[in-house]
Amino acid sequence: MCAAVAAVLAIGATTVGCDAADDGAAEGAGPATASPSGAASDGAGPDGVSAEVRPSGAVGAPCPESGVRVSPDGASAALGWRAVGVELENCGTRPFEVSGYPEVEVLDGDGEALDVTTRLGGGTGDASDGGAEGRSTFTLKPGERAAAGVQWRNTVTRSDIPATEGTFLRVRPGPGTPPQTITPEGGPVDLGNTGTVEVTPWKRADG
Repeated sequence: MCAAVAAVLAIGATTVGCDAADDGAAEGAGPATASPSGAASDGAGPDGVSAEVRPSGAVGAPCPESGVRVSPDGASAALGWRAVGVELENCGTRPFEVSGYPEVEVLDGDGEALDVTTRLGGGTGDASDGGAEGRSTFTLKPGERAAAGVQWRNTVTRSDIPATEGTFLRVRPGPGTPPQTITPEGGPVDLGNTGTVEVTPWKRADG
């Protein structure tokens, strides 16, 4: 499934390729309650990446306490344009309310946040309205998924500004829900010296 990437590419990029993975989940009842903070252990893993930023969206990863799991969902690139998908799965046993946009930070290889500006896009080809068109609220039942996208231009226009390249994305599904760190598909977040990414709102995933 490449729903997030397809939505992002509707803004103006040409698809080169997409990859996807689906997982099932159990059913249950009762309202979801988000964990008050993002629990993460200290120290580093065998590859030297801090446990705090170790990607958590791998296939087969345990369901977080929040009951939702963030995973990468495809990538595309064309003529300096980059787009990656982000999938949100309700892997828990209770409904989970989704609203607006994921909060996204770009991290370097050590898990440190980079100085990157995040813009909100509406998925209609014009982000000047701050994405008002795409701001909706809906409920994910156990096993259901939502998709969003992160896009940017790999443009270098000034030699006096170093190019920015991120390794991970830290994604918070919504207010009060702990963030999760994923490795975007398709390679690094190579921003050139634009220093900006654009995020599209959560939408129900197809299929």
